[in-house]
Amino acid sequence: MQMLANYILVDPERWTEAKQGSIIVPAGEQREKFARGTVMEVGSGLFLPNGDRPPIEVKVGDRVLYFKDGAAEVILDERTMHIVQERQILAILSANEFVLATDEGDSDAAS
Repeated sequence: MQMLANYILVDPERWTEAKQGSIIVPAGEQREKFARGTVMEVGSGLFLPNGDRPPIEVKVGDRVLYFKDGAAEVILDERTMHIVQERQILAILSANEFVLATDEGDSDAAS
């Protein structure tokens, strides 16, 4: 699947339990606001009014934190993937940088 314009295909990951040294996303309603995943495909970007097309800031293989609201869910090869616009991506993550604070040790999925 080839993404167009500023659309990005993301393979969502499961949230992990809090570990020392991680930035923690609170549990509860935050579970519905954010997701994280690996970028699988990137569009070519949007044209500006002057005709320029700046590159999209993420690349295939980046792990990202993004707003889950507004992500379109699609099934590809029996896997649930998210299609998001570039502006929905909040950060490029390093390994296990963001984790979800858990309720009673229960970890939750990004989907």
